[in-house]
Amino acid sequence: MGRKAWFYRQLLSYMPVFFIVISFVFFVFFQMLGEQSRQGAIQANETMIHQAMRSVDNSLKAIDQLLVQELLFNPDMSGFFNHEDQDNVYLNMQAVKAMKQFKVSNPLVDSMVLVRTQDEFVLSTSSSFNLQDYADYDFLKPYLDQVNSEAKWSAMRNFREFSFNSMQHVVTLVRDAPFVTHGKGVIAVNIKVDAIQNMIQGMVNPDVSFIHMKDTQGQSMLPGTSMAESGELVSKAISPYTGWVYEGGLTQGRVVGIVSQLYNIWFIVGLLMCVAGVVWIVVVTRRNYKPIEAIVSRIHNYSQSKTSALIHNSKQDEFAFIESALESMLEQASSFQQQHREDLLLRRAYLFQQLMEGQYPSHMEQWNEQRDVMGLPDLSESQIVNVIEIDKYPLFCEQYPQQDQYLIKFALKSVVQEIAAGQETSAWTEWISASKLGVMTMADDQDAAQHVVTLLEQTRQWVEQHLKLTITVGMGEKTERYTDIPDSYDQARTALKYKMILGENRIIHYTQVSGEERGHAFDFLNLIRSMAQSFRLGNRDWQEKYNALILNIGQNMLDRDGVVNLVDYMMYSLGREMSCMAKEFQDLWLTEGQPALRNALQSSDTLEQLEQEFGEALSALYDSMLALMEGRNHADTIQKVRLFMEQNSSNPDLSLNYLSERFNMNWKTLSKLFREETGQKFVDYLIELRMNHARKLLEETMLPVQDIATEVGYSNAISFGRMFKKLMGMSPGDYREQAAYKQQNYGN
Repeated sequence: MGRKAWFYRQLLSYMPVFFIVISFVFFVFFQMLGEQSRQGAIQANETMIHQAMRSVDNSLKAIDQLLVQELLFNPDMSGFFNHEDQDNVYLNMQAVKAMKQFKVSNPLVDSMVLVRTQDEFVLSTSSSFNLQDYADYDFLKPYLDQVNSEAKWSAMRNFREFSFNSMQHVVTLVRDAPFVTHGKGVIAVNIKVDAIQNMIQGMVNPDVSFIHMKDTQGQSMLPGTSMAESGELVSKAISPYTGWVYEGGLTQGRVVGIVSQLYNIWFIVGLLMCVAGVVWIVVVTRRNYKPIEAIVSRIHNYSQSKTSALIHNSKQDEFAFIESALESMLEQASSFQQQHREDLLLRRAYLFQQLMEGQYPSHMEQWNEQRDVMGLPDLSESQIVNVIEIDKYPLFCEQYPQQDQYLIKFALKSVVQEIAAGQETSAWTEWISASKLGVMTMADDQDAAQHVVTLLEQTRQWVEQHLKLTITVGMGEKTERYTDIPDSYDQARTALKYKMILGENRIIHYTQVSGEERGHAFDFLNLIRSMAQSFRLGNRDWQEKYNALILNIGQNMLDRDGVVNLVDYMMYSLGREMSCMAKEFQDLWLTEGQPALRNALQSSDTLEQLEQEFGEALSALYDSMLALMEGRNHADTIQKVRLFMEQNSSNPDLSLNYLSERFNMNWKTLSKLFREETGQKFVDYLIELRMNHARKLLEETMLPVQDIATEVGYSNAISFGRMFKKLMGMSPGDYREQAAYKQQNYGN
């Protein structure tokens, strides 16, 4: 029976040949029937091609139109392009939220990015980048250099946002943003070619017909068999919207045509092949089964002694083939496991972000389904959310290359987990931005908050000692339910904003800043305006006012957003004052002063650093301005004239003739020099002085409008009111009411 078993095995191995021959005969028979419907199939294929083209075009047009609507009517997306502050977390989060909502509304969209032209800042749904560091820099840069570039879909291209992502085939739509005022940036929407492929393939029965798509560069967008292997090409269409070429036909149409024409010949040949196949199977099996049985018997009896000989045989044997197949399977399994681990890390990071934003889970059962598979924490326990920020992050990026930055960030993330494991505490860590690491720790006892503080303090000390950098930690409050986790996350981020006031390289708990009495930016505006005016006039008391401003900011516990807003207003006030001076001073401000102050703000993490760097930039600008004043003719005289005007602006007789007699100068010459030095006409400057004095009196006193008009140099209250409304856009009475309202709402 053992010998016969090999005979039957060999016999059955040839049975597929027999079935192939029979199938061939039936194929010829049924092809006759198929030929009758071939013409109808060709017409149906052409209709299918145009339907597929319209379906793809309509989907892409819908995405394009919705993108235009977002740019026109969504303030969160347009606001991103109207600001230059990369650290504006709220603005960036709103823009990311708008992009995510756009993706949800358009399932075809795989990813999208916002690129701001002013500072070449890139914001995607997963992170933010400088344009030169962004993976898609080579594709996006030409669009920023074009003016009013036409929005159209690109050809198929390779794209991946991060180095650990797999390469994807995508097509991209790039539009100028905002839509009406060009030049502020662009928005790019990426669609996976796989998504278009799935849309098209759902319309096609591969057993009957096929579709090929080519982009404008001739690249095939539907990977698979070649056109020659697919069948006969019977229809073709070119999209007027994208310019893509759609080609389709019937599977194996050419072969069927030949078989249909030679049906009679193939029928006879098929019968002969059936008879010959049966005879061949029997003869070959009887002739070959005995040698095969002998070879297998020798392998079985002498496997150990002949293994080496089999491996080194000049002919390939079955063992070598099996060994090669096993090695290939092991390599593929290892590759799949690595890909699974990478996907798991990305899914965990995504779930962490959703949990912090309160978007997931909707109920505990949904979380528990993923918990064991992905190693997630138990949300039925109380949690504390913390945010760790790398101090002086711009300097950190300058000091270390990109690869070293990844290693240091990995070390920081790992040390938090290791210290937590040493304290038998569960800690979930994920990077939530380029410089911030989110840490969620379990708080399952009454002393949990103190344990978390100990964990964070040990982390801070280890980083300072071993990584040669410092971190600041914002710590939220303990949650009672998993739905309170977003609140704890917001508290941690809020606490971190007070790093500018409280200092870096420390732990800031939300309770330290939540109950403090703080001032408002409105309280400092008058001091800023006074400092800017002294700076413009060359009075050295601007330094005292600057120091007083910094002191008041620290005492009033403003967060980083409040400090940044004050500094922005200070630069606005200085720029406004400098714009009233001669062109040389305006150029000095634009080329040296404003850029230096902006760099000082961006490089300062604490109020102490801001005071030093911003003060040094102001001093350098002040010295340059004084040097420029000393080098100009009549600069000292005009400076004295301006000082006299500011001190005597309430004098109704103040005029060019009055000043020319006082300073022994022809009034025409005085008028010309005044305009050259200040950039303003004498009359405009005098009106501005008087209106500023009037505004101060309206804000700080309850004097009647008639008395205020007399106080600022107007003998007629009607003329004063008309001029005030022309410049301020409202009457003196309305202005006083508005100022009183602000005082009531923002404090004195």
